Amino acid sequence: MLDVSIYFPKESASVFGYHLSQVAGDACHTHHWSYYHDVATFINDGRGRRIACFQMPYPYNSYIEDQITQLYPHVDKILIIASELHRDTVDFIRRFDQDKFFYYICGYLNFKLHNSYVEKFFDWFTTSVHFYKNVRPSVLYQLDPYSVKPFAFDALLGRKKWHRDRAYNYINQHNLHQHGIVTYINDYQINFSSNDSTSWIWGNPDVATVENIDQVQWTVDRIEYHGYEISLSQIIPIDIFNQSAYSLVCETNYDNEYVFFTEKTVKPIIARRLFILLGNRFALERLRGLGFRTFNSIIDESYDCIENIEERHNAALEQLNWLCKQDQASILAQCREIVDHNFDLMYGHDWYNRFTQTFGQHFF
Repeated sequence: MLDVSIYFPKESASVFGYHLSQVAGDACHTHHWSYYHDVATFINDGRGRRIACFQMPYPYNSYIEDQITQLYPHVDKILIIASELHRDTVDFIRRFDQDKFFYYICGYLNFKLHNSYVEKFFDWFTTSVHFYKNVRPSVLYQLDPYSVKPFAFDALLGRKKWHRDRAYNYINQHNLHQHGIVTYINDYQINFSSNDSTSWIWGNPDVATVENIDQVQWTVDRIEYHGYEISLSQIIPIDIFNQSAYSLVCETNYDNEYVFFTEKTVKPIIARRLFILLGNRFALERLRGLGFRTFNSIIDESYDCIENIEERHNAALEQLNWLCKQDQASILAQCREIVDHNFDLMYGHDWYNRFTQTFGQHFF
């Protein structure tokens, strides 16, 4: 039988405990798996195959580098899961492009590593779909994606960021507010008790009644919603989507070197909507690589390839402007086959199994 010694920090015990139980089940007992949370004990007492597992901290914390430096000479593999993909994460991956490293990221790198391996961990796909598939599937029946709406689009821009500033300013300068439901917190802090509807609108009235909702500081904070713990940002704004036809998605990041997919991209796909994406370069190309269809038969999606970030987002916003001038019924009819395909893929594919198939191979 194979001895496997596995290290992961104590604060990641619940995460890796879950993942390892999913990939191994009872096999972890029959194959003599041993778990360690102390670096020195793992180095001194670990037997057989030695594997160190880390969850990339967010916000970034350099403790992971200190521990990896100690562990590297004593391990066979280092597995790093990054459900958040940001500049600090990518800089870390560049610095630690070494053999023994296997990265599981929620997106793509737009550059090649020389020594490490990169696999997919579409955590935001998995968790967002799970809620609407297994916890409250009835929510999706409240959506009306195919009928003409009072507004052409929604732009729920969220917390202040440079590319969201540009989107908000473009919408104002081109008088698109009259065609859309637009909110922008335009600050680094959130005040959900504010009555300013230009900053924040509850997409579903029942969210505002959630206990302690006024204590939420980040839209990714988890709340108890209909008896299930979910990030506030993962809740589909039913009322807003039923009043608008398309979505302007301002993703979390917009760098050129990587693509990070979050719940912001998942929600319009689950809701069967045409969307314009202000985010990383090649994001649409990466979605198509996963089997999704985008809307290049309806709008000009060449913006996805533009290297200059400002020019890329301006080109995308021009498509929003163009959509506002088109017959909505005609556009929605052209979208139907595409959005149904995308829903079926997002809702029907086992995104977590995609991760466990490769992750589990390291331990056997």
